Formats: sequence, C-alpha cells, structure tokens
Amino acid sequence: MTSERTRVYLTFDVEGAEARTIRGVAWPPQGYEPRVWGRFANSRTELGLRFVLGELEAAGLAGTFFVETFGSQVFGREGLAEICREIKSRGHDVQLHAHPIQGAGREGESDQMADYDEEAQVTLLREGIEVLVACGIPRGEVVGFRAGHFGADNRTWRAMGKVGLRVSSNYNPCFLHRCKIKYAGAAPGLFAGEGGVWELPITTFAESHGGTRHLQITAISLLEMRHALVEARRLHMREVTIVAHPFEFFYIDSIPERRGRPNNVNRWRLCGLCRYLAEHRDDFEVETVGALAARLAPASQDFALPAVAPESLAGRRVLRMERLAEQALKRLEASLPVGLNLVRDRTKTTIV
Repeated sequence: MTSERTRVYLTFDVEGAEARTIRGVAWPPQGYEPRVWGRFANSRTELGLRFVLGELEAAGLAGTFFVETFGSQVFGREGLAEICREIKSRGHDVQLHAHPIQGAGREGESDQMADYDEEAQVTLLREGIEVLVACGIPRGEVVGFRAGHFGADNRTWRAMGKVGLRVSSNYNPCFLHRCKIKYAGAAPGLFAGEGGVWELPITTFAESHGGTRHLQITAISLLEMRHALVEARRLHMREVTIVAHPFEFFYIDSIPERRGRPNNVNRWRLCGLCRYLAEHRDDFEVETVGALAARLAPASQDFALPAVAPESLAGRRVLRMERLAEQALKRLEASLPVGLNLVRDRTKTTIV
C-alpha cells in the first residue's frame, strides 16, 4: 500500500438540455430551473445543484463543476451567471464544459467536438471561456475542459493548448464510440497528452461479464464505487475521477407542469460516497481540477510520471448483481405516479 494518498476528483457536468426524444417520448428544452437547480412547483426544496453542494460540504469536500456555456444563448446568460456564482461563492471549482449543439443557430450541427476541425475547436473553446469569464469566473481559474459526451479527439488537446487550457478530462474507455482520443500513452490515471495538455481520464473498471463501466453516480452502486476506490488504492493508482450531473439526483415528471421528485437511490449513493471519502482521509485526498492544474507544469510526452500498476480495475460479479437490482428499483420508482416514492430518502442513513 502506497503512503501517498490517492487523489479523487468529484466532477459534475452542469448543463441544460436541448429538445430531444427519449424512448419515443418528445421532451421540450430543459433550462436551468429544472435541469440544474431541480426547482419544481410541487417541491418545497431544490433537488439539484444545491443538494450536491450541500452533500459535498457536509463531508468537507470540494467538487469540480464543468459548466456548459453554449446553452446560455438559449436559456439566458444571467441564469448561467447565477449558477457560476453559487458554485464559486461556496468554494468549489468551475471549469469549462461544451455542448456545441445547444448554441443558438446550431441546430442540426454536431454535438461532438471531434467532428470539428482544430481551428473550429479553438473558436468554440475561446467562446466558451469568454462566457465563463462574463459570468464571473476569473480567466486564470479556467484551466480545464470536458466535451459533451466525452466527444473529444487529439485535436481537442491541441486546441486546448492554443487557448491556455491545461487539463482535459475526456478520455473515457467506456465511450470510445464518442471519445475519439487515440493515444499510445493513455493510462488509468493522469497522463501527458498533446499540445502541453494533461489528460485526467474518467476512471473505469472491467465488468465480470466483459466490457467496462465508468465511475458515474447514476451508473454504479455505492458498493461498486467503494470497491473501485479500494482497488485503486491497492494498485497504487494516483488518481480516480468520478462523474455525475445535478439532474441525476431527481426525476423530472413534467416540464410544462414543473413537476419533479427526488431520485433517492442516487442521492443515497452520493451521500455515502462523500461520507466514505471523509472517513478515509488517510487514504484519499479529494482535489479539484483547478488545484491539479495549479501544481502541474505544462505536459510533455517526455515527462515521466511515477509508474502505476498495469492492471485495470476489476468489478465483482456479486456487486454487479446488487447494482442491477438497485437500477431496477430506480426504474420502477421513476415510473410511479407523482408523490409515490418507492424508495424512502436514505441520504441520512448510516452507511456501514
């Protein structure tokens, strides 16, 4: 067991949503009120961003929030500024996230950064940075980028280097149908990419039946999350990156009627994860992407990071079965009429 703590990055993609069809059902655009804040007419409390911030702060942790900027052309700049103010004023980290298709006038264009040439990506990144700065984030603090759907490629690194972004968090082996980064030097933890940019990959583990799964709150169980952290520690992995969104912690029942309710399984997972990390500070250090960038020199392919074990994280079949049962419970709860929650709110339940 290494004496140096494993650094954990709790990252949240903050975004609205364009009009879309999900399982044959047409959904109207979802702005910041329902999609980020979780503000609903039938709920006395907000269910989204402030819930996430509160859970992090209760455990003494700071998160990194990749804030999508192009949606502000549709949902309003002031709405985005309110989000940035809330995150920054509470001591958390704001970095750049981009869904190009959400920009006004871009309907029908690609939402994948990798579908744009390098100079177009430079333009998109500069535009996104300018929006964050206009929303109150100091330019010097905007140092990281995550593409929507993890849809970056090697040109994204080079474009980031040209605009002064130093840390990419896009490489996701679970999303290689969208993430187009191809790199012989890819590693489970931080590695040097191209253009002077560091890559902080999304942490994944091998499923017992084949395939991979990434560490996302809504995608795996709390027990799987804890197992992955323990395994990362055992294998001397330096970094673990976890993904979530504010909207993972509630169900949207109706946009026109402004109805929603808590997703209690996901809320319980986040609470349990934060508590676990707080109780194991001797092994894990929660760091933000901004803090990571501040202590890193420009990336170089010749830069030698300390060696890590070549093994990949491996899931366990029994934990997968437990997760499948939890996911089925979530789907059942989501299908119930408004006001009937199958799972009671377990966010304050002791995790053993």
